[in-house]
Amino acid sequence: MKNLNKTLLATSVAVGSVLGTSSAFSLEQFFNVPGTRAMAMSGAFVATAGDSTAMWYNPAGLAKLGNSIDFTLEQGDIVEEKTAAEFVPGGDLYDTDSDIKYLAVAGGGMGLAYFKPYRFFNTATYNVSGSTATAEIETELSELKYGYGANLTENLRWGGTIDLISKEADINDLNGSANDDDISQLDFGFSLGLQGDVALDDMVAKGHKFSYGIMYRSGTDSEVEDDITLGKVKGVPGRPEAMNYGFGYSAPLPVVLNVPMFITFNYEIDNLVYEDILNAVGAANAQSDLEETKNAWGIELQLFPGFLQNGSLFVRFGGAEIEIDGVDDQRATFVDDIEVASFGVGIKYGKWVFDYAKETRDLKVNPTFVNLRDQELDLSAISVSYAF
Repeated sequence: MKNLNKTLLATSVAVGSVLGTSSAFSLEQFFNVPGTRAMAMSGAFVATAGDSTAMWYNPAGLAKLGNSIDFTLEQGDIVEEKTAAEFVPGGDLYDTDSDIKYLAVAGGGMGLAYFKPYRFFNTATYNVSGSTATAEIETELSELKYGYGANLTENLRWGGTIDLISKEADINDLNGSANDDDISQLDFGFSLGLQGDVALDDMVAKGHKFSYGIMYRSGTDSEVEDDITLGKVKGVPGRPEAMNYGFGYSAPLPVVLNVPMFITFNYEIDNLVYEDILNAVGAANAQSDLEETKNAWGIELQLFPGFLQNGSLFVRFGGAEIEIDGVDDQRATFVDDIEVASFGVGIKYGKWVFDYAKETRDLKVNPTFVNLRDQELDLSAISVSYAF
Protein backbone atom coordinates (compact mmCIF):
# COMPACT_ATOMS: atom_id res chain seq x y z
CA MET A 1 0.00 0.00 0.00
CA LYS A 2 2.87 2.33 0.84
CA ASN A 3 4.44 1.65 -2.56
CA LEU A 4 1.12 2.34 -4.24
CA ASN A 5 0.88 5.69 -2.46
CA LYS A 6 4.42 6.53 -3.56
CA THR A 7 3.55 5.61 -7.13
CA LEU A 8 0.45 7.80 -7.05
CA LEU A 9 2.41 10.66 -5.57
CA ALA A 10 5.14 10.31 -8.20
CA THR A 11 2.47 10.32 -10.90
CA SER A 12 0.99 13.41 -9.28
CA VAL A 13 4.34 15.21 -9.39
CA ALA A 14 4.95 14.28 -13.04
CA VAL A 15 1.39 14.57 -14.32
CA GLY A 16 -0.54 16.09 -11.44
CA SER A 17 0.80 19.54 -12.18
CA VAL A 18 -0.87 19.17 -15.56
CA LEU A 19 -4.08 17.94 -13.96
CA GLY A 20 -4.02 20.69 -11.40
CA THR A 21 -3.41 23.37 -13.97
CA SER A 22 -6.13 22.09 -16.26
CA SER A 23 -8.83 22.10 -13.64
CA ALA A 24 -7.66 25.29 -11.99
CA PHE A 25 -7.51 27.37 -15.15
CA SER A 26 -9.69 25.83 -17.84
CA LEU A 27 -12.94 24.75 -16.29
CA GLU A 28 -15.62 24.89 -18.98
CA GLN A 29 -14.66 21.43 -20.22
CA PHE A 30 -16.55 20.22 -17.13
CA PHE A 31 -19.79 22.05 -18.04
CA ASN A 32 -22.81 19.76 -18.49
CA VAL A 33 -25.21 21.67 -20.75
CA PRO A 34 -28.71 21.73 -19.18
CA GLY A 35 -31.54 20.91 -21.57
CA THR A 36 -31.39 18.75 -24.70
CA ARG A 37 -32.85 21.44 -26.95
CA ALA A 38 -30.26 24.01 -25.89
CA MET A 39 -27.47 21.41 -26.01
CA ALA A 40 -28.25 20.75 -29.68
CA MET A 41 -27.70 24.47 -30.35
CA SER A 42 -24.45 24.62 -28.33
CA GLY A 43 -26.13 26.56 -25.53
CA ALA A 44 -27.10 29.59 -27.65
CA PHE A 45 -30.47 30.18 -26.00
CA VAL A 46 -30.47 33.41 -23.98
CA ALA A 47 -32.57 35.33 -26.52
CA THR A 48 -35.22 32.70 -27.27
CA ALA A 49 -35.44 30.37 -24.24
CA GLY A 50 -39.09 29.67 -23.55
CA ASP A 51 -39.31 26.29 -21.82
CA SER A 52 -38.35 25.03 -18.36
CA THR A 53 -34.61 25.37 -19.13
CA ALA A 54 -35.13 29.13 -19.17
CA MET A 55 -34.34 28.94 -15.45
CA TRP A 56 -30.69 28.46 -16.47
CA TYR A 57 -30.44 30.37 -19.76
CA ASN A 58 -32.77 33.31 -19.14
CA PRO A 59 -35.57 33.22 -16.54
CA ALA A 60 -37.46 35.90 -18.46
CA GLY A 61 -38.42 33.10 -20.86
CA LEU A 62 -40.66 31.56 -18.18
CA ALA A 63 -43.21 34.22 -19.07
CA LYS A 64 -43.67 32.53 -22.46
CA LEU A 65 -45.15 29.40 -20.91
CA GLY A 66 -48.47 31.03 -20.11
CA ASN A 67 -50.86 28.91 -18.07
CA SER A 68 -49.62 25.54 -19.34
CA ILE A 69 -47.43 23.39 -17.08
CA ASP A 70 -44.33 21.75 -18.54
CA PHE A 71 -42.60 18.76 -16.92
CA THR A 72 -39.14 17.81 -18.26
CA LEU A 73 -36.74 14.96 -17.48
CA GLU A 74 -33.31 14.74 -19.14
CA GLN A 75 -30.78 11.89 -19.01
CA GLY A 76 -27.34 12.26 -20.53
CA ASP A 77 -23.56 12.16 -20.41
CA ILE A 78 -21.57 14.25 -17.96
CA VAL A 79 -17.83 14.93 -18.06
CA GLU A 80 -15.38 13.33 -15.65
CA GLU A 81 -11.60 13.59 -15.37
CA LYS A 82 -9.41 10.57 -14.80
CA THR A 83 -7.47 10.30 -11.56
CA ALA A 84 -3.69 10.18 -11.47
CA ALA A 85 -3.95 6.41 -11.00
CA GLU A 86 -6.15 6.04 -14.10
CA PHE A 87 -4.35 8.47 -16.39
CA VAL A 88 -1.86 7.07 -18.92
CA PRO A 89 0.65 9.65 -20.25
CA GLY A 90 -0.18 10.38 -23.87
CA GLY A 91 -3.72 9.09 -23.41
CA ASP A 92 -7.10 10.71 -22.87
CA LEU A 93 -7.54 12.75 -19.71
CA TYR A 94 -11.35 12.91 -19.70
CA ASP A 95 -14.14 10.36 -19.61
CA THR A 96 -17.94 10.46 -19.44
CA ASP A 97 -20.62 9.01 -17.20
CA SER A 98 -24.41 8.90 -17.55
CA ASP A 99 -26.64 10.67 -15.04
CA ILE A 100 -29.88 12.61 -14.70
CA LYS A 101 -28.92 16.03 -16.05
CA TYR A 102 -32.09 18.07 -15.65
CA LEU A 103 -35.43 17.70 -13.86
CA ALA A 104 -37.90 20.56 -13.91
CA VAL A 105 -41.51 21.63 -13.78
CA ALA A 106 -42.60 25.06 -14.99
CA GLY A 107 -45.79 26.90 -15.82
CA GLY A 108 -47.76 30.05 -15.12
CA GLY A 109 -44.56 32.09 -15.19
CA MET A 110 -42.93 30.03 -12.42
CA GLY A 111 -40.61 27.04 -12.32
CA LEU A 112 -38.66 24.66 -10.12
CA ALA A 113 -35.58 22.79 -11.39
CA TYR A 114 -32.87 20.45 -10.14
CA PHE A 115 -29.72 19.72 -12.13
CA LYS A 116 -25.94 19.24 -11.97
CA PRO A 117 -24.16 21.79 -14.19
CA TYR A 118 -20.58 20.94 -13.15
CA ARG A 119 -18.44 18.08 -11.86
CA PHE A 120 -14.93 19.53 -11.44
CA PHE A 121 -11.67 17.69 -10.84
CA ASN A 122 -8.40 19.20 -9.67
CA THR A 123 -5.19 18.29 -7.90
CA ALA A 124 -3.60 20.64 -5.41
CA THR A 125 -0.98 20.81 -2.68
CA TYR A 126 -2.00 21.80 0.84
CA ASN A 127 -0.23 22.43 4.12
CA VAL A 128 -1.50 20.02 6.77
CA SER A 129 -0.07 20.37 10.30
CA GLY A 130 3.15 21.81 8.93
CA SER A 131 3.66 19.20 6.22
CA THR A 132 2.76 19.15 2.54
CA ALA A 133 -0.11 16.99 1.30
CA THR A 134 -0.99 16.43 -2.34
CA ALA A 135 -4.67 15.73 -2.91
CA GLU A 136 -7.03 15.00 -5.77
CA ILE A 137 -10.37 16.74 -5.36
CA GLU A 138 -13.61 15.94 -7.17
CA THR A 139 -16.23 18.64 -6.72
CA GLU A 140 -19.83 18.29 -7.86
CA LEU A 141 -22.14 21.29 -8.03
CA SER A 142 -25.88 20.69 -8.01
CA GLU A 143 -28.60 23.33 -8.01
CA LEU A 144 -32.18 23.65 -6.89
CA LYS A 145 -33.67 26.69 -8.60
CA TYR A 146 -36.93 28.56 -8.20
CA GLY A 147 -37.68 30.88 -11.09
CA TYR A 148 -40.26 33.51 -11.97
CA GLY A 149 -40.90 35.37 -15.21
CA ALA A 150 -43.46 38.00 -16.20
CA ASN A 151 -44.36 40.33 -19.05
CA LEU A 152 -43.34 43.97 -18.74
CA THR A 153 -45.00 44.85 -22.04
CA GLU A 154 -46.44 42.84 -24.91
CA ASN A 155 -42.96 42.26 -26.32
CA LEU A 156 -40.69 42.60 -23.27
CA ARG A 157 -40.22 40.13 -20.41
CA TRP A 158 -38.16 39.93 -17.25
CA GLY A 159 -37.40 37.11 -14.84
CA GLY A 160 -35.23 35.93 -12.00
CA THR A 161 -34.24 32.87 -10.00
CA ILE A 162 -33.21 32.08 -6.45
CA ASP A 163 -30.67 29.26 -6.37
CA LEU A 164 -29.66 26.81 -3.66
CA ILE A 165 -26.23 25.52 -4.71
CA SER A 166 -24.77 22.38 -3.17
CA LYS A 167 -21.00 21.83 -3.35
CA GLU A 168 -19.82 18.28 -2.60
CA ALA A 169 -16.03 17.88 -2.51
CA ASP A 170 -14.35 14.47 -2.26
CA ILE A 171 -10.71 14.89 -1.13
CA ASN A 172 -8.31 12.02 -1.79
CA ASP A 173 -4.91 12.55 -0.15
CA LEU A 174 -2.25 11.03 -2.43
CA ASN A 175 0.21 10.83 0.49
CA GLY A 176 -2.06 8.39 2.32
CA SER A 177 -5.62 8.12 3.53
CA ALA A 178 -5.14 10.02 6.80
CA ASN A 179 -6.37 13.30 5.33
CA ASP A 180 -9.08 11.92 3.02
CA ASP A 181 -12.29 13.81 3.54
CA ASP A 182 -15.75 14.55 2.17
CA ILE A 183 -16.95 18.12 2.42
CA SER A 184 -20.45 19.52 1.87
CA GLN A 185 -21.33 23.18 1.60
CA LEU A 186 -24.46 25.12 0.66
CA ASP A 187 -24.41 28.49 -1.09
CA PHE A 188 -27.13 30.78 -2.36
CA GLY A 189 -27.17 32.51 -5.72
CA PHE A 190 -29.51 34.31 -8.08
CA SER A 191 -30.00 35.27 -11.69
CA LEU A 192 -31.82 38.09 -13.47
CA GLY A 193 -32.81 38.23 -17.12
CA LEU A 194 -34.46 40.39 -19.75
CA GLN A 195 -35.86 39.17 -23.05
CA GLY A 196 -37.67 40.94 -25.87
CA ASP A 197 -39.05 40.57 -29.39
CA VAL A 198 -39.37 42.97 -32.31
CA ALA A 199 -41.80 42.06 -35.10
CA LEU A 200 -40.43 42.98 -38.53
CA ASP A 201 -43.70 42.80 -40.46
CA ASP A 202 -43.35 46.40 -41.65
CA MET A 203 -39.86 45.79 -43.02
CA VAL A 204 -39.93 42.26 -44.46
CA ALA A 205 -42.45 39.49 -45.04
CA LYS A 206 -44.92 38.66 -42.28
CA GLY A 207 -43.67 36.29 -39.60
CA HIS A 208 -40.10 37.58 -39.33
CA LYS A 209 -39.06 38.40 -35.76
CA PHE A 210 -35.91 39.68 -34.06
CA SER A 211 -35.33 38.58 -30.46
CA TYR A 212 -32.78 39.65 -27.88
CA GLY A 213 -31.84 38.65 -24.36
CA ILE A 214 -29.44 39.43 -21.54
CA MET A 215 -28.91 37.50 -18.32
CA TYR A 216 -26.75 37.88 -15.21
CA ARG A 217 -26.00 34.89 -12.96
CA SER A 218 -24.15 35.27 -9.66
CA GLY A 219 -21.09 33.18 -8.88
CA THR A 220 -19.82 31.46 -5.74
CA ASP A 221 -16.30 31.53 -4.32
CA SER A 222 -13.75 28.75 -4.65
CA GLU A 223 -13.35 27.50 -1.12
CA VAL A 224 -15.03 25.27 1.45
CA GLU A 225 -14.81 25.18 5.22
CA ASP A 226 -13.28 22.02 6.68
CA ASP A 227 -12.62 21.91 10.41
CA ILE A 228 -11.27 18.36 10.39
CA THR A 229 -8.15 18.23 8.25
CA LEU A 230 -7.35 20.97 5.78
CA GLY A 231 -8.70 24.11 7.41
CA LYS A 232 -10.20 26.47 4.83
CA VAL A 233 -9.63 24.65 1.54
CA LYS A 234 -8.92 26.99 -1.36
CA GLY A 235 -9.05 26.09 -5.02
CA VAL A 236 -12.30 24.10 -4.90
CA PRO A 237 -14.16 25.59 -7.89
CA GLY A 238 -17.47 27.34 -7.43
CA ARG A 239 -20.17 28.38 -9.88
CA PRO A 240 -18.83 30.99 -12.31
CA GLU A 241 -20.31 34.46 -12.44
CA ALA A 242 -21.92 34.93 -15.86
CA MET A 243 -23.02 37.84 -18.01
CA ASN A 244 -24.64 36.46 -21.15
CA TYR A 245 -26.27 38.29 -24.03
CA GLY A 246 -27.40 37.43 -27.52
CA PHE A 247 -29.99 37.72 -30.25
CA GLY A 248 -32.22 35.50 -32.34
CA TYR A 249 -33.90 35.78 -35.72
CA SER A 250 -36.99 33.76 -36.62
CA ALA A 251 -38.68 33.48 -40.00
CA PRO A 252 -40.97 31.19 -42.02
CA LEU A 253 -39.40 29.28 -44.91
CA PRO A 254 -40.97 28.46 -48.28
CA VAL A 255 -43.28 25.43 -48.21
CA VAL A 256 -41.57 22.35 -49.67
CA LEU A 257 -43.58 19.22 -50.56
CA ASN A 258 -46.56 20.71 -48.71
CA VAL A 259 -44.52 20.90 -45.50
CA PRO A 260 -44.50 24.34 -43.82
CA MET A 261 -41.19 25.16 -42.13
CA PHE A 262 -39.93 27.71 -39.65
CA ILE A 263 -36.31 28.58 -38.83
CA THR A 264 -34.69 30.29 -35.84
CA PHE A 265 -31.07 31.43 -35.66
CA ASN A 266 -29.46 32.24 -32.30
CA TYR A 267 -26.15 33.88 -31.44
CA GLU A 268 -24.81 34.36 -27.92
CA ILE A 269 -21.76 35.62 -26.04
CA ASP A 270 -21.12 34.38 -22.50
CA ASN A 271 -18.60 36.09 -20.22
CA LEU A 272 -17.68 33.77 -17.34
CA VAL A 273 -15.59 34.52 -14.25
CA TYR A 274 -14.43 31.87 -11.78
CA GLU A 275 -13.64 33.76 -8.60
CA ASP A 276 -10.44 33.31 -6.58
CA ILE A 277 -9.23 30.14 -8.26
CA LEU A 278 -6.00 28.85 -6.72
CA ASN A 279 -2.99 29.66 -8.90
CA ALA A 280 -1.30 26.27 -8.94
CA VAL A 281 1.47 27.44 -11.27
CA GLY A 282 2.25 31.03 -10.31
CA ALA A 283 4.44 32.19 -7.48
CA ALA A 284 3.34 31.55 -3.89
CA ASN A 285 0.08 29.94 -5.01
CA ALA A 286 -1.48 33.39 -5.30
CA GLN A 287 -5.20 33.58 -5.94
CA SER A 288 -6.74 35.19 -8.99
CA ASP A 289 -9.87 35.05 -11.12
CA LEU A 290 -10.21 32.97 -14.26
CA GLU A 291 -12.11 34.55 -17.14
CA GLU A 292 -13.49 32.55 -20.04
CA THR A 293 -15.44 33.79 -23.07
CA LYS A 294 -17.86 31.63 -25.03
CA ASN A 295 -19.20 32.52 -28.48
CA ALA A 296 -22.04 30.22 -29.53
CA TRP A 297 -24.55 29.95 -32.35
CA GLY A 298 -27.44 27.61 -33.03
CA ILE A 299 -30.12 26.94 -35.63
CA GLU A 300 -33.49 25.29 -35.08
CA LEU A 301 -35.57 24.12 -38.04
CA GLN A 302 -39.20 23.27 -37.26
CA LEU A 303 -41.24 21.28 -39.78
CA PHE A 304 -45.01 20.69 -39.81
CA PRO A 305 -45.59 17.53 -41.91
CA GLY A 306 -49.15 16.47 -42.63
CA PHE A 307 -48.86 13.11 -40.89
CA LEU A 308 -48.28 14.94 -37.59
CA GLN A 309 -51.58 16.76 -37.35
CA ASN A 310 -50.99 17.74 -33.73
CA GLY A 311 -47.23 18.10 -33.79
CA SER A 312 -44.00 18.98 -35.53
CA LEU A 313 -40.44 17.81 -36.14
CA PHE A 314 -37.26 19.62 -35.14
CA VAL A 315 -33.73 19.58 -36.52
CA ARG A 316 -31.10 21.54 -34.62
CA PHE A 317 -27.38 22.17 -34.87
CA GLY A 318 -24.84 24.66 -33.58
CA GLY A 319 -21.27 25.44 -32.65
CA ALA A 320 -19.25 27.28 -30.04
CA GLU A 321 -15.73 28.32 -29.14
CA ILE A 322 -14.52 28.95 -25.60
CA GLU A 323 -11.41 31.06 -25.10
CA ILE A 324 -9.48 31.21 -21.85
CA ASP A 325 -8.18 34.64 -20.86
CA GLY A 326 -4.76 34.98 -19.26
CA VAL A 327 -3.08 32.15 -21.18
CA ASP A 328 0.01 34.23 -21.91
CA ASP A 329 0.77 35.22 -18.32
CA GLN A 330 2.17 33.21 -15.43
CA ARG A 331 -1.07 31.27 -15.02
CA ALA A 332 -0.16 28.88 -17.86
CA THR A 333 -3.19 26.78 -18.81
CA PHE A 334 -3.41 23.23 -20.04
CA VAL A 335 -6.24 23.93 -22.54
CA ASP A 336 -5.71 26.66 -25.12
CA ASP A 337 -9.36 26.69 -26.17
CA ILE A 338 -12.44 24.50 -26.52
CA GLU A 339 -14.43 24.03 -29.72
CA VAL A 340 -17.94 22.59 -29.77
CA ALA A 341 -20.11 21.15 -32.54
CA SER A 342 -23.63 19.95 -31.79
CA PHE A 343 -26.64 18.36 -33.46
CA GLY A 344 -30.09 17.26 -32.38
CA VAL A 345 -33.56 16.16 -33.43
CA GLY A 346 -36.92 16.30 -31.75
CA ILE A 347 -40.58 15.49 -32.17
CA LYS A 348 -43.61 17.17 -30.67
CA TYR A 349 -46.82 15.17 -30.72
CA GLY A 350 -49.82 16.41 -28.81
CA LYS A 351 -48.67 17.19 -25.28
CA TRP A 352 -45.45 15.16 -25.55
CA VAL A 353 -42.02 16.36 -26.69
CA PHE A 354 -39.05 14.00 -27.21
CA ASP A 355 -35.58 15.40 -27.92
CA TYR A 356 -32.12 13.98 -28.63
CA ALA A 357 -28.84 15.87 -28.82
CA LYS A 358 -25.19 15.03 -29.43
CA GLU A 359 -22.26 17.32 -28.73
CA THR A 360 -18.63 16.89 -29.75
CA ARG A 361 -16.31 18.87 -27.48
CA ASP A 362 -12.80 19.34 -28.94
CA LEU A 363 -10.23 20.21 -26.27
CA LYS A 364 -7.14 21.92 -27.67
CA VAL A 365 -4.20 21.20 -25.37
CA ASN A 366 -1.37 23.63 -24.76
CA PRO A 367 1.63 22.00 -26.52
CA THR A 368 3.76 22.74 -23.45
CA PHE A 369 2.30 19.64 -21.81
CA VAL A 370 3.85 16.77 -23.76
CA ASN A 371 2.10 14.07 -21.70
CA LEU A 372 -1.30 15.19 -22.98
CA ARG A 373 -2.93 15.21 -26.38
CA ASP A 374 -5.91 16.95 -27.90
CA GLN A 375 -9.10 15.09 -27.08
CA GLU A 376 -12.59 14.91 -28.51
CA LEU A 377 -15.42 14.19 -26.10
CA ASP A 378 -18.73 12.89 -27.46
CA LEU A 379 -21.67 13.71 -25.20
CA SER A 380 -25.30 12.78 -25.80
CA ALA A 381 -28.60 13.39 -24.04
CA ILE A 382 -32.27 12.54 -24.36
CA SER A 383 -35.23 14.27 -22.75
CA VAL A 384 -38.96 13.94 -22.50
CA SER A 385 -41.39 16.76 -21.73
CA TYR A 386 -45.11 16.71 -21.06
CA ALA A 387 -47.40 19.72 -21.03
CA PHE A 388 -50.64 19.67 -19.08
